Amino acid sequence: MTVPVSHTTKTLRKRFGAWLKAKREEAGMTQLDLADLLDYAYSTTVSQIERGVSSLPPGELERWSLSIRVRPAEMAKTYLYYTEPFLYEALHGTDVYRKEGLPKPVPSITRRNARAQKADGELEQA
Repeated sequence: MTVPVSHTTKTLRKRFGAWLKAKREEAGMTQLDLADLLDYAYSTTVSQIERGVSSLPPGELERWSLSIRVRPAEMAKTYLYYTEPFLYEALHGTDVYRKEGLPKPVPSITRRNARAQKADGELEQA
């Protein structure tokens, strides 16, 4: 089953890609240089991740960070910020959506009763 990706999620993914591109360029590397260093068959993989079309596989995070000369902890925190904003907020207390000026998606969970649904709305406003 394919889950549709929201506009907000796409925007955050693109912003993460822009951050990656800036770090790669700061390291003085081209997309082809990075793809070669990571032993990827195609440099388009790097391009797709930097454009936000594809996600960076979490298992590749450390390899990417070392390749573009970014501390793995910084890379992980930035990755979490842009790709798992609810989790980032729970860990760091920062509302990524508010900080980025984006609407916060409403969970599409069907509740058993209206009281639980109302409680969700109150939590979102808090």
